[in-house]
Amino acid sequence: MGPYRLDTTIGSGGMGTVYRGIDERTGDKAAIKVLPSNMSHNEGLRERFQREIETLLQLKHPNIVRLFGFGEEDGELFYAMELVDGRSLAEVIVKTPIKSWRTVVRYALEIAAGLRQAHDMGIVHRDIKPANVLITRDDKVKILDFGIARLFGATGVTMAGGIVGTADYMAPEQAFGEGVTPKADLYSLGALMYAMLARQPPFRGNSVTEILDKLRYNEPIPIDRLVETLPNDLSQLITQLLDKNPENRVPTARALCRRLEALLELPEDTDFDLHLADHSTKAPSAPGDEYQLKDGEDDAPTLDPQARKLAEAPTMQLPGEEGSGNLKPKSGDEATQAPATIVSQRAKKPESQTRFTTVAEQRQRTSEEESRREKSTVWINYLQIGGLLVALGVVVTAMLIAPQKPGADQVYHSIEYGATEGNLAEVSDEMDDFLERFPEDPRSEYVAQLKEELNLRRQENRYRLAAAIGRANQGMHPVEQIYLDAMKTNEFDPEAARDKLQGLILVYGPSDTQQGDIARCLVLAERRLKQLNSSLASRSKQQTISIRERLDYANQIASDDPDKAERIYRGVIQLLEGESWGANLLSEAQLRLKNLMSR
Repeated sequence: MGPYRLDTTIGSGGMGTVYRGIDERTGDKAAIKVLPSNMSHNEGLRERFQREIETLLQLKHPNIVRLFGFGEEDGELFYAMELVDGRSLAEVIVKTPIKSWRTVVRYALEIAAGLRQAHDMGIVHRDIKPANVLITRDDKVKILDFGIARLFGATGVTMAGGIVGTADYMAPEQAFGEGVTPKADLYSLGALMYAMLARQPPFRGNSVTEILDKLRYNEPIPIDRLVETLPNDLSQLITQLLDKNPENRVPTARALCRRLEALLELPEDTDFDLHLADHSTKAPSAPGDEYQLKDGEDDAPTLDPQARKLAEAPTMQLPGEEGSGNLKPKSGDEATQAPATIVSQRAKKPESQTRFTTVAEQRQRTSEEESRREKSTVWINYLQIGGLLVALGVVVTAMLIAPQKPGADQVYHSIEYGATEGNLAEVSDEMDDFLERFPEDPRSEYVAQLKEELNLRRQENRYRLAAAIGRANQGMHPVEQIYLDAMKTNEFDPEAARDKLQGLILVYGPSDTQQGDIARCLVLAERRLKQLNSSLASRSKQQTISIRERLDYANQIASDDPDKAERIYRGVIQLLEGESWGANLLSEAQLRLKNLMSR
């Protein structure tokens, strides 16, 4: 492949095969990733492979595997990358479990540093997992496999209906087809820290469907319940990173680096060996890595298949891609020679067509093209500079005369007016602006409460709409389904609706023990129960006064008109039978009727 002679197979995956290669010009070793010709004709796979090359060209960081060059050999796309001396984090988790929380934090800090550079370049990795993190022999971290990375806001290159990523470490918004931002990588890093400490990911299941169901509706067991002797700050950080709502996570990889650095500055008296609690589970087996690490300078890079029980779930496959996920570990014989589709075919072609470009050559070519373009268009550049100067003058003038962003007091007064007028939805943007720009303002807590109230109203409107269109039970959590059933029951039986709401709160509540939509649903249930209790109490009070008046009237006429008094007594008994609030009146009516009939 280009200047490289393929030596041994390192691993295989849905995006091709990785070989250990030797540069015949220099003798340098590299990892060669090849997309075979039978896959190169698939436009989706070809575009993803080229996207990976383009992504790696932009990245240059000590914690990201380096790209050496790329090219095409007889229709087969390939690129050469750094061959790391060490092993994958997946193997570390299972074979030599990490004993110190500081090691976990240090690894996470190096991963976050690599992600920070990727995010600053506008790139989301989207598949951070143990098998995609390499630990070198000098205990440094390298991130690899940017094959499914995506630029912020770019259109996808996956096939229709496909979700790319690894279920055990995938952020909820990525799993359910919502917009993916850098915070998806931060969720995955939180899941990775969880796995390093607990030796299992936050959610486990026998199928992707089961894992996704848990990802949507369940909360992971708190890490400090699975692992003893963890600093509280570390437990809280992992919990925050695993929040289902991206807005509640650490905002950026840069901010996460600062949090992790602060943890490493904790006093040494917090250092204890990690111990799993008794109820922790063993990490199950899973498929092999796409890229294993070499075991030594000249040793075969693959591991004993019996030792490759990795702490990760299968990669989710794209529709129509065979072999893109669950891969069987290679046997010893298969691990020491390249497949015949690569090596033997190469030998049969006397005149192979090769294209290979090193990273340095690509950058030099780009620089030369830019230089020629600049020299040939000097006069255009002058005009452009002149136009830019004019535009800059206009912008500066506009900035001088344009109103500045409103201050905290002005924004708060707008919010307060909207709340007083009952128009919270109209000041939603102002609330977001205030909470983002003035988080330390003492009034931010009140603004946050107003924002949560608006979220509650919007969620209640969604429930009403779901009930109105007859989709109350589609894709909803059981808590939400019970709440909607209670609301429907209230239309014809308020007492039964009250009993349902009381049961719902007793089983799943109180609301402050849940999160997200479930917590808001329980808040709505608590409010509606309070309203129902008040309404039923008011109604029973009015009925009590009215029935008391009729009983007193029956008592007055019992001697003169016993038949009419008897009808009133019997009517009261019939009305109040089974009503707990009217027990006293019921007893009195029964006693009066008995005395009347005994005369």
